Amino acid sequence: MANDRLTDHFSRHEFACKCKCGSDNISQELVARLEIVRVSYDKSMHITSGLRCPTHNRSVGASPNSNHLPHTKEGIGYAVDIAVDNGYDRYTLVNLLLSNFKRIGIAKNFIHVDIHPEKSAPSLWCY
Repeated sequence: MANDRLTDHFSRHEFACKCKCGSDNISQELVARLEIVRVSYDKSMHITSGLRCPTHNRSVGASPNSNHLPHTKEGIGYAVDIAVDNGYDRYTLVNLLLSNFKRIGIAKNFIHVDIHPEKSAPSLWCY
């Protein structure tokens, strides 16, 4: 954890698989886009899910082709879920995310964004 900091506001461990398997190879482009949003948002953004290993992905009941799974032989993650707990923050965050992401999923308590290189974009969906 010598160089855990990825940007001024995000650290590598925030994007690591929650099962503590060590998978933490998140896309630098994804993190850079999130940093732009975070600076404009001017509030902390809690990442509830970043990269997921296949075992953890199955354990949370996610799709076998979830965008949170490692992509490419380098095992790079291209998706995150950001916690939201009220309509005002959801609205504000979605508006900021729209200028930096073309794939956004909206749920009651989180917003998903990804930059998966093989998925169609733009795309906006609800859970």
